Amino acid sequence: MRLIWPVGRTLVAILVCSAGFAQTAAKPAPSGSLKAVLASARARVWKSDVRAAGRLTIVAGNGTRTNNSLALASHSFPDGLRTMITVTTPDRKRERYLLTQNESGHTTIEALRTGEKTPERLSPEHWGEGVAGTLFYPEDFADGQFFWAKQTVLAPAKYGARECFVLKSEPGPGQPTSYSSVTTWMDQKTGAPVYVEAVPKNGGPAKQFVFYDLEQIGGLWLSRQVEAKLEGKPGSTILLIDHGSPHAHLTRKDFNLTAVDSASEAGR
Repeated sequence: MRLIWPVGRTLVAILVCSAGFAQTAAKPAPSGSLKAVLASARARVWKSDVRAAGRLTIVAGNGTRTNNSLALASHSFPDGLRTMITVTTPDRKRERYLLTQNESGHTTIEALRTGEKTPERLSPEHWGEGVAGTLFYPEDFADGQFFWAKQTVLAPAKYGARECFVLKSEPGPGQPTSYSSVTTWMDQKTGAPVYVEAVPKNGGPAKQFVFYDLEQIGGLWLSRQVEAKLEGKPGSTILLIDHGSPHAHLTRKDFNLTAVDSASEAGR
């Protein structure tokens, strides 16, 4: 989830996640209180201003790889966060998504695919369908979970060598999502997510997001790579950022879903 720089579980490593990229401007207080942890997580969402380009690679159980190109743009406006994702497959089919999240965390998702002229607003039952056949769902590019009704700080825990605060988020009535809970491990020193576990409502295996290559760029902590896996299942999807800017100075015109070139130019 929204999880690569400051945009989403995915973008939380790139933009991000939450729609997210793994950007951190304000780190949690040493106490790890719910208020402090949430403030840090939400600050990442509302400070997004990112362009990025890279790959969304499907890794099959036998190791075979399929590389899709990826372009991302995310910016926080006074009326909410906008995130646009464009994925182009090897056979040049294109899927584009516009995620809009208001200050209360309510998210809407529009999709436009090759051959279509009019965007489709996705109903929540379609939010759990993988983008271009990958393990990344459209909603994984936003961090709406940090605004869900129920937030619980669990006992601090280690993820690898990192000491982490652990936040469990659960949706309330009227908060659309394909997940019943999302648990985020945040590095105590930087506040950046390093691991996310999302439990689907349909009772399937949990989805695991692992953030790699955490580094500080321009005062922000960013992760250039996120891997999504299903618990106990072979294969994965790797989101890798090749280049981009965490201070892109985006405007509303950069989020026109029907503009032919806007998404494909993101990150160039």
